[in-house]
Order: sequence, then C-alpha cells, then structure tokens
Amino acid sequence: MQPAPKRDELDRVAANYSLDEAGVSAMLEIAGARPDRAAVLDFLARSARIGAVLSLAAGVVFFVAANWSRIAVFGRFALLELLLLAFVAIAFVKPPPRFVGRAAVLLAFVVTGALFALFGQTYQTGADVYELFLTWALLGLPFAIAGQWGVTSAAWVLVLNTALLLFCAWHPRGGLLWLVFDGTRFTTVQTLLFAAYLNLALWFVFEQLSLPAVPEWVRRLLLSCGFGFVTWVGILGVVESGEVFGENQSHGTAVLGAFAAIGVVAWLALRRRRDIYPLAVAMGSFIIIILCAVPRLTNDDDAMFFTLALWLIVSSTVAGKVLMTLMRRWREESAA
Repeated sequence: MQPAPKRDELDRVAANYSLDEAGVSAMLEIAGARPDRAAVLDFLARSARIGAVLSLAAGVVFFVAANWSRIAVFGRFALLELLLLAFVAIAFVKPPPRFVGRAAVLLAFVVTGALFALFGQTYQTGADVYELFLTWALLGLPFAIAGQWGVTSAAWVLVLNTALLLFCAWHPRGGLLWLVFDGTRFTTVQTLLFAAYLNLALWFVFEQLSLPAVPEWVRRLLLSCGFGFVTWVGILGVVESGEVFGENQSHGTAVLGAFAAIGVVAWLALRRRRDIYPLAVAMGSFIIIILCAVPRLTNDDDAMFFTLALWLIVSSTVAGKVLMTLMRRWREESAA
C-alpha cells in the first residue's frame, strides 16, 4: 500500500493545474488524503494510549503525595523504587520501538523525577529546586535515549529547560550550576545566554542528525525554548538600567548575544531553505525585543503608543509577507 502524499505535494499539484474547489476535493479523494473512518479511529486509539500513559504517570506521583501521611518513609521509597524496576523490566522484555516499551521508559523517567522529589522532601537536603530538575535531566538522559520516542524526548527537554528557567530566574548562590557560574565571573545575562545557546546548539545538532527519537516537533520545541531565553535576555538588555538581580549587568553583551543568536538561526534557515519555522521564530524574537526598546526612545506617552503600534503593524506585516514569499519559493525549488 502506497503512503498518502504529503500536504506540500498536493498543494503543488493543485497550484500547477489551477484546480478549483471541486478539483481539489476530487484530488484528495483519488490520492487517499482524506482520513477515512479507520484512520480516525486509529488516531483516537493512539491518542487514548498516550493519554493513558500520561495519566498513569501523574497518578503515581499524586498517589504518593495524597497518601503522604499514611505511608511510612520506607513505604514511599519502596513503592517508587519497585515501580521503577518494574518499568525498566517491561522495557527490557518489550523494548522500544514497541509502544509498551516506549511507555515503560517514559514512566521510568517520570518515576525517577518523583524519587528525587521524594528524597528532597523527606530529608530536607537544602538543595535548590533547580537542582532537582537538573539532576533529573542528567540522570534521566539514558531513558530519553532508550525510549526512541518523541514524547520521551520532549519530556526530557521540558525538564532540562525547567531547571535552566529556575536557575536563571532565581540565580541562587549554590548548587551544581553555581560551580560553573560563580558570581565573581558570570552575571545573570551570561547565564541566560548560556541557556539560550544550549537549546540552540541541541536544536542544531539534532537537525543535522535527524534522529527518529527526536522528530521535527521536538526540535521545534528546543528552538522555541532557546528563543524564549534569547527574547528574555534581549529585553533585559534594552529595558533594564542600573543593577539587575543585585548585579551590574552588561547591556551590550545582552543585546549583542540576543541579536547574534537571531542572526545565526536566520542565516541557517535561509541557507538550508527547508523549514520556515526557525526564521519565523527569529523574526518574532527580533520584533518583541525592538518593541520593548521603543519606550526608551521618548518620554511622550502619546508618541510612545503611536510608535509601538506603528512598529508592531509594520514589522509583523513585512515579516509575514517575507515568510510567505520564502515558503512558496522554497516549495517550488523543492518540487523542481
């Protein structure tokens, strides 16, 4: 059975033959691109299976939390450790890419985080919250690799970025990251740039490798997280003055670092001429940073609001036009 053609292929056929609505409908029927009842049921079944796995993972965590006072310390640890061993055993018996194996690896990854949280709550180690997520990300990396599943990879990306977000927001003086980002050598701006460039570096590496375990939507998640930090540090550079988080910040480093990331990603997207999403995210970050810089140009409220509205309208219109033009051109080049 031949696989259904992709959307961009069908779009090119419709544009090449100038098909009207009836022609497009007939083309979709002939190509088998319309989902039939079996395809819809299969999609619902797969969605229900994923939802069941996520519900089971949440249920394990909530069960321990809800019965905290009823279960002894040994019982809490024993429950989670036995579940971890059980999920690992299931993954060995039915390894990925089987769905059962993938689900077991994902559940083992979640239970690992629950064990770290339980240890911290039980013994009050004094560790910062970001250390929990950072340790979870580091020790959970083998599960993300073994899972061979985009859902597990996405969960790992979210845990890693939660650790980076907590560290950059609180900037605590202690913990694993603080061994590197000592306050006498690094500032908040530099930690934000580190978080941004780490995500962008991972995005670039996985784009080059094209691993099935890290599908395109997970790579886009990495890119989005990276540009979240890029936009944050760019806004910090153009808005803040004096001291931020108790430290004297280099606004030039913040602005140059943000614009460098935007420029590099835009250049890579234009060079590869394949996916418009990186360029769209880069443009969006640039528009937001400049938008936040506008109020510093004038003290007149009326002029400020007029300039903000004008910049937002003009920049978003031009960006949308450029993106649509490039997308059509790249599709034509791909077809040729």
